[in-house]
Amino acid sequence: MPSGSLPADGFSHNRVQYIEDPFPFYALMREQSPAHWAREIFGGAWLMFRHEDCARLMQDERLSNARADVPLRFLPPEQRDEFADLLGIYGRWLAFHDGKEHTRGRRLVNRGYAPFTDEHFEPRIQRIVDELLDRVDPAGFDLIADFAFPLPAMVIADVLGVPVGVHQDLNRWTDDIAHLFGSTSVPVEHLYRTRESTRQLAAFLASESSARLSRAKGGLLHRLRQIEVRGSRLSEPDVVAQAALLLFAGVASIRYLIGNSVHALDSVPATERELLLNPPTARPAVEELLRVCTPVSFVGRVAGSDFDYTASDGTVVPLREGQPLLLYIASANRDPDVFDRPDELVLDRPLPNRHLTFGIGRHLCFGDPLVRQTTRIALSTLYTRWPELTVPPQEADWNNNLGFHGFTSLRVTGED
Repeated sequence: MPSGSLPADGFSHNRVQYIEDPFPFYALMREQSPAHWAREIFGGAWLMFRHEDCARLMQDERLSNARADVPLRFLPPEQRDEFADLLGIYGRWLAFHDGKEHTRGRRLVNRGYAPFTDEHFEPRIQRIVDELLDRVDPAGFDLIADFAFPLPAMVIADVLGVPVGVHQDLNRWTDDIAHLFGSTSVPVEHLYRTRESTRQLAAFLASESSARLSRAKGGLLHRLRQIEVRGSRLSEPDVVAQAALLLFAGVASIRYLIGNSVHALDSVPATERELLLNPPTARPAVEELLRVCTPVSFVGRVAGSDFDYTASDGTVVPLREGQPLLLYIASANRDPDVFDRPDELVLDRPLPNRHLTFGIGRHLCFGDPLVRQTTRIALSTLYTRWPELTVPPQEADWNNNLGFHGFTSLRVTGED
């Protein structure tokens, strides 16, 4: 059954029918039900599919980011208490803060980031990219397993100043967390595994060995412990939480963006891919890949109070305090009311590209420069080495949740 004809009432982030190709479904929802009530998702949630609504709601101060508990809402209340310890870490993430607390934390984290300029990152990312690509067989390799999977964990470990060699553990821990936040329902067994992965990740980041190495390397983990702004500092649990957030948000996003991009670029002539090789043209090309190949399908909010919101189609949405909203940026990024030729990859699309991949407003993703730069260096190096890189015919091997949309395996060849 084509995904455009799939029923909205059966929508789930974990049904393969929606994962394989969600874009016809998104188009149908933008047209017929841009503000959709889904009673089966998180005990009842509003799903928004148009660019106008997603952009407005991401900046609506009546909505809250205090949504760390939303993925647990499919559980009965008595069972949620068993996993309350997870919220001790997730609830400290800046992504889940509002108002003055968010402003204070963002100011501290931004100060920690200040020395990490593009010029600082460039040679470090390039070195890791080259090391990984030197090991592959250009006659045929798995782009995800051999390159896109280890790369972001290694880059972010280097940024934090922790051992790059633990990238496999970082991937495993953050993948368990990403599956929880990218799904609309998970087995309780996965919750147990996610709790253990969260504990192990926090313990690793809090360990004396990680602290000692980050201090010696001048890494971000150490800087977050040292930064003070207007007499305010991050507590040790907050330092660990923000480092875990950077790993959670960055590892899966970069991995799937690289895989999705190479898959999309396979249909583009090699002459057009050359736009990625030159700095003046690479920026709009990467922005267009962020729009079309969006790795994170939605952002969440919860209603901070009872209020009515009038959607772009005139629907009055009666929001009640604590109710979740899922804003589908992957749908908004292909809204024909905003983008000409919305489903086409136009690598020279003029800037500014109004995609919502990193959000908008005060909650703009603070890791976006690292995602952009790592993706640009990865793709430019791939196509510099192998201008004719192709994706042979194969059965698509998709991730198992739509929240983080991308391939878990993608065979490519650099040879004709």
